[in-house]
Amino acid sequence: MTIGLKIKKLLFLSDNHDSSISFSNPVHIVHGASNTGKSLLIEAIDYMLGTEKLKQVPESKKYSEVAMQVLLNGESFTVFRKWPSNNFEVYNGLVDSKEGASFYNYFKIGTATKTVNNISDFYLKGYRDTQISSNLYGEKGALTVRLLSRVILSSEEKIIRSDSPIIVGDTSENSKNKNVFKFLLTGNDDSEVRTVIRDKEFKSKRKGQVEVLADVVKTLKSDLVFKDESYESLNERSGKLDVSIDGLLEYIDSSQKALSGVVSEKKAVSNELMDVSERINIIQANLANFETLKDIYLSDIERLNSQEEAAFLLGVGHGGQCDFCGKAPETICKDLIEVNVLAEASKAEIKKIKSKLAELSDTSSELDQQLVVHLTQAGHLKSRLKALDNEAERRAPEIKLEDNSLMALRKERTSIEFDLNLHDRISSFNKKLQEAELAPVPKKHTAKEFYPESEAIDSFCRIYSNILGNIKFPGENNVEFDYKTFDVIIDGNPRNLNGKGVRAILHSVFKIALLMHCRQKEIYHPGIVILDSPLVTYRDPLVSKHGELEEDEEKLAETKISYHFLNYLHKISRFGQFIIVENIDVPESLRSVIGVDTFYGKNAGQGQRIGLL
Repeated sequence: MTIGLKIKKLLFLSDNHDSSISFSNPVHIVHGASNTGKSLLIEAIDYMLGTEKLKQVPESKKYSEVAMQVLLNGESFTVFRKWPSNNFEVYNGLVDSKEGASFYNYFKIGTATKTVNNISDFYLKGYRDTQISSNLYGEKGALTVRLLSRVILSSEEKIIRSDSPIIVGDTSENSKNKNVFKFLLTGNDDSEVRTVIRDKEFKSKRKGQVEVLADVVKTLKSDLVFKDESYESLNERSGKLDVSIDGLLEYIDSSQKALSGVVSEKKAVSNELMDVSERINIIQANLANFETLKDIYLSDIERLNSQEEAAFLLGVGHGGQCDFCGKAPETICKDLIEVNVLAEASKAEIKKIKSKLAELSDTSSELDQQLVVHLTQAGHLKSRLKALDNEAERRAPEIKLEDNSLMALRKERTSIEFDLNLHDRISSFNKKLQEAELAPVPKKHTAKEFYPESEAIDSFCRIYSNILGNIKFPGENNVEFDYKTFDVIIDGNPRNLNGKGVRAILHSVFKIALLMHCRQKEIYHPGIVILDSPLVTYRDPLVSKHGELEEDEEKLAETKISYHFLNYLHKISRFGQFIIVENIDVPESLRSVIGVDTFYGKNAGQGQRIGLL
């Protein structure tokens, strides 16, 4: 993608008339008679780059709008601006009319609104964050197309001035112009430059700072707890309190350890009492269960004895038929046998139960003995527990009293430490207060701090010298840079000491050299140079408003520098666009390789163009 600007066509529009000039060739020269609109062409381009006004001439009254077709970073746009107006309408593509065109956006000169940006936001897309220092205080603003226009565009009036081509008469913005030049030379803006506060503002700020610090010191002093005590006295008291607190802490620690022993023993006795009580409860529950089991055993023995007696009685006197049931003796004998078996079984079961009852009695006797032991042990434990409770109750108030004393000492020490901290802060703010009162007014940056790096200047001078050689400029073409004037010295002769025509050609070389430097270093440049009358050396001294040729101009006029100058632009045309406005004739040998528009003025013949409008 091509970075920068190329102008493809300039149009003057109205409802009934239009006039245009195209720039299809990278090098385009517009030449011809005076008063044909050549200078207006330059001014119109500047108008489309955001200058506030475009002067009216008699021929322009029928036109109400100017349009400029451009390639911007490889994209095509057409910019429309009413004449006069502060606003721009931008459309996509290269169009001759707004009708049916694709609208891109509105832009304006001056301060942007919420929805409409400054025209610089259009032309400098991607570079609007570039910061340029406006003075030696390091105060900064954004790079604008107006600042860049002074680098890329030179009117006839400014091209012959003795000022630096970077300053060209705008002395109120010397710093900005120099820093734009530095930015283009180096690719580095002033974002990192420290902003220095101005004298008056600094003194006002210092006064306010002193007043604030004095109020802070006054407030801190009013917060002191011990207002009449010095820092040294408080420090001494703090040391003594530390000793007292350490001693009391040691005593409390000893008391707490003793109480801790009582509490630990109380806990152990309580746990043991709980174990013993649990064992007592288990024994009592077992004894209760054994009593129930004993009653069951006795009931079973009584039941079994009854069964045995019944069996015996049933067998006495039964030799015949049963009077009760009427059964035969054989049947009765069989039943008696079964009864006798039941009686014997009852005897055996009674014996077994009596054995278990004896064992139960022995076990119950053992549990009774254990119950007595545990009940006695529980009594002893309860007594010990009560004694430990009494001991803990006796020791606790002593420790609480010691804690209260410790709390009082710590509270006093906290207050002292608070005051000591306040004294430190008061001392710190007093120091800041004195430093503020003694602070010197900050010094502005020196001009040297904003100078471009010598490596960039050397590169620029080499390219400048090379261009002079290519255009066959007389002399050895040794080029130096004068930081005082921000201009070049050629063969020991400052550029501004030359005649108008020489100054004009050297001014032009200056701006062309800057473009070539940027292209070689691959850093940003708008990529266009627009010059009005760079070859004014070849003026007719009888009719030119610039008067007779000076001695150095006469020497230059004897050379073919106009041919070499235009031919050199043709050779470097791949690096940018060059639009030249001149009075001289274009050498025939160049007409086939550069774009040419000729304005013939009042003497124009058939098919010849009279002027711009």
